[in-house]
Amino acid sequence: MKAISNAFFKMPVICIFFLGIPVFLFLFVLSYSPFNLEEFLSVGQDKFTLYLLVVTLIVLGVLVISRMLMFILRSHLVINLPQYILWCVLEIVAAGLFMSIPMAIGWSGVYPYFTVMNWCVLYLAGILVYPYAIITLAVYLHDYYHKAAAVPFTDEKKLIRFQDENKRLKLIVSSDAVLYIEAEENYVHIIHLDNGRVKDFTLRSSMRALEELLSRHSLVRCHRSYYVNPSHVDLVKKDVNGFALAQLDRDGIKPVPVSRRYYDALSAML
Repeated sequence: MKAISNAFFKMPVICIFFLGIPVFLFLFVLSYSPFNLEEFLSVGQDKFTLYLLVVTLIVLGVLVISRMLMFILRSHLVINLPQYILWCVLEIVAAGLFMSIPMAIGWSGVYPYFTVMNWCVLYLAGILVYPYAIITLAVYLHDYYHKAAAVPFTDEKKLIRFQDENKRLKLIVSSDAVLYIEAEENYVHIIHLDNGRVKDFTLRSSMRALEELLSRHSLVRCHRSYYVNPSHVDLVKKDVNGFALAQLDRDGIKPVPVSRRYYDALSAML
């Protein structure tokens, strides 16, 4: 299943979540007192506003910890929509559990702890589902329209149509998006950009079968097992052992080996 948008891991969106949701909770409960929460939060002591403020701060604390964890782990997390929904549910449950501590103390001797705990989780779930849904939908819509506006015009002549050994179409990608192609036994790895992300598409084919197609789209051979896109090569240099390597213009991409046979031709293109 497709991963959620990277927008959910950006700090502005994270701030919207851990500030917007507690503010919504405080104002909504203060204005409407759903589920007769005014009586529950008053704990028979006429302290509705005080306990509402405590609950709001608890929700804020849980969201700050959870969303900052999400931000810190953003480069390692690949979360699809069901997993993200589960993450949100766990945030609500955690907030409900922490909320049950002061509420159980307030209702001590009147209701057992687990009864109060269940009420806290259910009350929060019934209220917080609205801001969670609204913010999530808003992020998705903003991300969708932003990506739609940023999609550049693609020249049909630049599209490379990769077919496997049985002539079945497997991948269509602009030649500008291809970084390099690496052969590995009966497969080739097409390293390309997809919405700014580096992707590795494995195609069952041989380099020999792709030679004409790649040359036609200005990709050049730099090694027996590699083709490279010269427009993505920053420089070609030799390492301490005298082996030539092509440094690409994307961070985290390994240098592409350049054999002596192709070194001069590739260097002249830069």
